[in-house]
Amino acid sequence: MGEVKTIKGIDDETWTDFKSLAVRNRMKAATMFKVLVDEYGRKTSGFWDNIFRHKSIFSPKEYDDIEARMKKIRKEYGWRT
Repeated sequence: MGEVKTIKGIDDETWTDFKSLAVRNRMKAATMFKVLVDEYGRKTSGFWDNIFRHKSIFSPKEYDDIEARMKKIRKEYGWRT
């Protein structure tokens, strides 16, 4: 048997739910925990991939035009540009 670890702050209801999920999936708690961590890592990295690798809304020319307009507006009101 491996080393015993303690997870602090888990109430009895949450622990029971976790154990029942493991039983329903015919896994040991340790295996279920590994699956849970792996799945969470995959979902969160996929989320950020979708955000950072999206199709551009504007063309580069439109971005330059927007930037020029914003600089003009900021200069009119005395803000830093």
